[in-house]
Amino acid sequence: MKDTRIAFIGAGNMAASLIGGLRAKGLDAAQIRASDPGDETRARVSAEHGIETFADNAEAIHGVDVIVLAVKPQAMKAVCESLRPSLQPHQLVVSIAAGITCASMNHWLGAQPIVRCMPNTPSLLRQGVSGLYATAEVSATQRDQAQTLLSRRGHRRMACARAATGCGHRRVRQRPGVLFPADRSHDRRRRQTGSAP
Repeated sequence: MKDTRIAFIGAGNMAASLIGGLRAKGLDAAQIRASDPGDETRARVSAEHGIETFADNAEAIHGVDVIVLAVKPQAMKAVCESLRPSLQPHQLVVSIAAGITCASMNHWLGAQPIVRCMPNTPSLLRQGVSGLYATAEVSATQRDQAQTLLSRRGHRRMACARAATGCGHRRVRQRPGVLFPADRSHDRRRRQTGSAP
């Protein structure tokens, strides 16, 4: 993550927890930016973490490597569709919104590398666990970026992604702090039916 640039779309409690974790581990404030429609929210996160903030989402994602979608699930469709014209093919999109499938995000964003994260409530205290699900477009480097991003919150190892993600039973590969599915052929079949995670 030394040279990785990250933009948070939404600067509420979960985003602030992630940003705080990144800053606590030494990531430079200049590598992090956030957008939010609320003037007070932007002022608070900027004051607490020393990062640049924006009212415009498209401006916030310009030139970054990783985009973290930290908005409410009901706002996700509109946010994704508004971002789509400004996205670059290499930009990794990480979603921490509950209940929004990768299939839906692919529909709204296009064929973008997407990692879906399902953090739990203790993550706000950097003591939680997260299951991560990566689409086929995500590279090995981007998987490592997502893992590092989430593990900086103090996540413990987890033995099964099902409880955190609701993705059902499947074989998984365990990595420090997070979990990725190991067999993506099963996921591709589910995506064709519209039921992918």
